[in-house]
Amino acid sequence: MIRAELTVVPPGGGEADYTMMVDFPALPRQGDYISISRENVPDDDKNEHVGNTDFIVRRVWWIGKMDFSDPSPEPVGKCSAAIECEYAIGPFSSTAHKKNAAFHHEYRGKPKPTVFEPSGY
Repeated sequence: MIRAELTVVPPGGGEADYTMMVDFPALPRQGDYISISRENVPDDDKNEHVGNTDFIVRRVWWIGKMDFSDPSPEPVGKCSAAIECEYAIGPFSSTAHKKNAAFHHEYRGKPKPTVFEPSGY
């Protein structure tokens, strides 16, 4: 597993809305779709969070750190990854997610969010 920070930005880019740590089986690449479902959410008509939050990967940021206090002749750095992604709409997007994605387009003048292709097969 690869632990990476998922940074969510509005469609077309801009200031990050939020970040979360996610364990990935492999590092996502530009253009990959990411769907995250919420576990243990009551499935009723009033719960707008039932369904997925969907994103499309825009870029991967590699963040390196060097510790020069290490007395060894060649300090070894550590690297982590931040996955920058934008809101997207998938076939199972939650109502709350669709509202958040639409907000950026309607009220902040951002492009419409990407809509997932109906099938990846």
